[in-house]
Amino acid sequence: MAEELLTREQVDSVIEFAQALHSYSNWGYYSPYLSNMLLQGLNNDSKVPSSDSVRKALADYRNSANEIQGYMEYTKYFDMLFARTVMSYVNALSFDLQVVCTNAYTEEDYKSSEYQEDKRRIDSFVEKFNYKDEFRKVVNQLMLREAYYVWFRKTKWGNKGMKYALQILPQDRCMLTGYWEKGMLFDFDMTYFLQPGVDIDGFDPTFKKYYNRVFGNGGGNLLNYRPTNGLNDRTGTYAMWTQTSPEDGAWVN
Repeated sequence: MAEELLTREQVDSVIEFAQALHSYSNWGYYSPYLSNMLLQGLNNDSKVPSSDSVRKALADYRNSANEIQGYMEYTKYFDMLFARTVMSYVNALSFDLQVVCTNAYTEEDYKSSEYQEDKRRIDSFVEKFNYKDEFRKVVNQLMLREAYYVWFRKTKWGNKGMKYALQILPQDRCMLTGYWEKGMLFDFDMTYFLQPGVDIDGFDPTFKKYYNRVFGNGGGNLLNYRPTNGLNDRTGTYAMWTQTSPEDGAWVN
């Protein structure tokens, strides 16, 4: 009779350890290679064009947005004339800001405490938000793609104080699904955070709320998924997609 090398309990322990190790290597392990790959994939989806593929994509432009954007991304880096043309449009805008009050009419209005407080808030916001650089990045992306998805968020590094920025989102995980008086609305595919190497702490804290909404108890709220939900009630989910709201910081240009 052959000698039993491992007991059933020992085999089960080895399998359990291997499963845990596999789970950790896929979800809890980070590396600079993964981080770099994910950052490059946020808005870099270049595709090599050909005359036939370009004609085919333009002939069905409504269903070929990803292909057309990929061709433009490729051309930007391999055609200097095209790149300079794009940047000429981007640099044509100065983004000079002039604040104009629309509800103060008299000298007393401008001297009132309410006006002074509002002015301090605006000055504080402008000092904390580098709008010229941020808006130039937006225009640069809009020249290459029809829509550009970002998240307006607060950041704070050490003791340097609060700042504001537009954080780029993974463009292929966002989908236009509605509109309001100031622009478009979009949903986000939360399976992005199931990829190895993706750290949800690198995004606005709102995404943890979205994550719990989709993957938590109940598995989302399909019954409340309506494109016409108010900005304060965009809590619907459809499969792994969740509605987002400008009130949380979602913004599409």
